[in-house]
Amino acid sequence: MDALILDAPAKLNLRLLVGPRRPDGYHPVRTLMVALEGLSDTVTVARADERSVRCPGIDGADNLAWRALDALERHAGRALPVRVSIVKRIPAQAGLGGGSSDAAATLIATATLFGLRATHEDLERVGAEVGSDVPFFVCAGAQWAEGRGERLAPAAAPPFAALVAVPRFGCSTAEVYAAFDRLAPPPPDDGADVPGSAVELGAWVRNDLWPASLAIRPRLGRIARDLAATGAVATLLCGSGSGVAAVYTDRGAAGRAQGRLAGGPWAALEVAHFRGA
Repeated sequence: MDALILDAPAKLNLRLLVGPRRPDGYHPVRTLMVALEGLSDTVTVARADERSVRCPGIDGADNLAWRALDALERHAGRALPVRVSIVKRIPAQAGLGGGSSDAAATLIATATLFGLRATHEDLERVGAEVGSDVPFFVCAGAQWAEGRGERLAPAAAPPFAALVAVPRFGCSTAEVYAAFDRLAPPPPDDGADVPGSAVELGAWVRNDLWPASLAIRPRLGRIARDLAATGAVATLLCGSGSGVAAVYTDRGAAGRAQGRLAGGPWAALEVAHFRGA
């Protein structure tokens, strides 16, 4: 086997609880993430004489896939030269985890191509050296993530469809967390169980970064209101933004909402879904 082609899915944080900033600069989180079907990048990894990473706008060592290869080579104790080509569909700076998903796909494909005896847990540990969301994408599905995202546990979540609206402006994660630190702390975790149906998600989804992102980008409020007006059962910020997702019970409803909002000021307006877990 000389090459592998993998889909690298986007993710959605159905619940994102954020703690106060720690002395090391990080904020502890507890988040339920799900991988979305229908919105993904395509990552092709091939054995090569020397390493290269090609991706529109983020080539070479600036790409998380490059850093993932650095980390994997450290753990393998040898060079793992591959050529990585990434076709982007997941918008950047939208809170959808595209770069992290590409990095995880690169880890999986490279470990397979070189016959490394790496378990999922091994690759999750390697991924944690690259970025907080990378470990989740090794197995994807639905998982609770805690700490800096490195502590994972499988989760149950209901099936749903989503319409992801990404405006023509991004949100810097660092700026959003800085704004979070300036605001009053969010309420404590209510401990509510994950609902069993998409309809019940409306009262359960939560993103503690929403007030901070809204303070930086007030136009996000208008986007959320436009999405809610399409009959969504829930609207929520994607990660730290700038994407905003509307949740529906089925893909038909999401598709009709997409038609209503088509032609708006979007960088992307994508229908995706989660099969349930």
